Amino acid sequence: MSTPSDLAPGGLELIRRFVNTAELPDGPDELRSLETARAWCLSHGLAPVKNEEHLALLGAFREALRALLFANNGAGDPHDAWAALGPFLASTRLSLAVNSDRGLELRPEDKGPIASLLAMVYESQLLGTWQRLRACRKPTCRFAYYDRTKNASRAWCSMASCGNQAKAQRRRQREKQLPA
Repeated sequence: MSTPSDLAPGGLELIRRFVNTAELPDGPDELRSLETARAWCLSHGLAPVKNEEHLALLGAFREALRALLFANNGAGDPHDAWAALGPFLASTRLSLAVNSDRGLELRPEDKGPIASLLAMVYESQLLGTWQRLRACRKPTCRFAYYDRTKNASRAWCSMASCGNQAKAQRRRQREKQLPA
């Protein structure tokens, strides 16, 4: 479903791919088992999940990030979405480190996938790219994409599917409200 125009800059691309490990509402889920989650993490340069508890935490983290991307698209509550990251921050250890090329950077101490992904979210905020990573406004889709439009106004993962469906639905609602 993604196109080259959906690709996000830097570490945000990994965040986008991570959020899209599950196709909503009931499509395939690459984090459905320890085996598939380990394979996904390793194939993307992340430390593998250790056990079922970590797997459940990783799945919940994915959905917390999806809620943030939905809020980035103006369709969710940003305050609640950011607050939902609290438990994940408490489960990780991050520290500042010196990178001789870039200066200070946030680095995960525990090397788990959640800590690594949180550091990428933080870096993207500093770079000013975070707000353009979004989840489709269609509540049953919420596919993550990077908005490259000039005015940062893209609302749907694809106008051909979700955008047209939403517009058609709005048109039908308006037609129902017209007097006969």
